[in-house]
Amino acid sequence: MPQTYMVSNHHSPEDCLRMDAGINRVGDHLKGQTFYCSCPFGEHGFLMILEGSSSEEVIEGLPPEWRPGTRAVPLETFKIPT
Repeated sequence: MPQTYMVSNHHSPEDCLRMDAGINRVGDHLKGQTFYCSCPFGEHGFLMILEGSSSEEVIEGLPPEWRPGTRAVPLETFKIPT
């Protein structure tokens, strides 16, 4: 069963063009996924919630431009009771 991972990246403002180039190289498994980008607001990075069998697998599934400065941390997910 796949594990859920929080994928986070931090990069310099100079690396934004490289990150933008990665959009054209996303695999089918990333198409339609939500990509949270904080670059326009001064904190250069992105977040995604993805599934995979290991953090290494999740990062390997990203475009090469997105891998530097990226980590995938396993998550426990649950609903907060009302």
